[in-house]
Amino acid sequence: MNDNRLPLSEEVFNQILVRICEGDWVEGQKLPSENQLCEMFHVSRISVRAALQKLKGQGLITTKPGVGSFVCRPEREEDSDTIPADQIAGEAFREFFEFRQAIEFKAIELFVIHATKNDEEELKKALEGMLSCGEDHEKFARYDRDFHMGIIRGSKNSFLCSAMENVESIHRSYLEEVGRVTKKTNAQRYKEHKKLYEMLLKKKPGIVKEKILDPEMCCDLSKY
Repeated sequence: MNDNRLPLSEEVFNQILVRICEGDWVEGQKLPSENQLCEMFHVSRISVRAALQKLKGQGLITTKPGVGSFVCRPEREEDSDTIPADQIAGEAFREFFEFRQAIEFKAIELFVIHATKNDEEELKKALEGMLSCGEDHEKFARYDRDFHMGIIRGSKNSFLCSAMENVESIHRSYLEEVGRVTKKTNAQRYKEHKKLYEMLLKKKPGIVKEKILDPEMCCDLSKY
């Protein structure tokens, strides 16, 4: 089941999504229990719960405590409360900054405990990508996201990963906006990220947390 090397929770998410999209599980239908899903997909309950949480976050299922999870009607675009990817500004920008703090601060603590050499290499590759961008802010934003997602994946916490993956387009737009308003060059921003990488490898999460989401590192939040 894991031939393509996706996280097991992503495998389960994709399998359930296919069944919903193909009409095997229809609107209002109760999904199999967590134990049944574990047996069906040969995974742990942690992976099943992470997949269900992502499905719930995307409005594809609803969960009733003590009863179970049920398939929802796919939400029409005009009914959605999701912030469009190209409109991450003003109060939404501030709120997403705070959301990142909540997710990434914990991920940093866990990264220095659980990260593997492969996780460290993922951050290094993102840095190399940043260095190759010149002053292309859109391209830099892609590698910037790779860097931060590398930290989150290195935490080995599927719920933190799912939370940030669910807002991928907003995260990308946020980072592009940071590049647009900052007075720093991409070369300066690369050096800042390189310092974060070095501190992570030295197992100094406190220093990283002080800097990684510092408004002075990202941009001047007073604009918002």
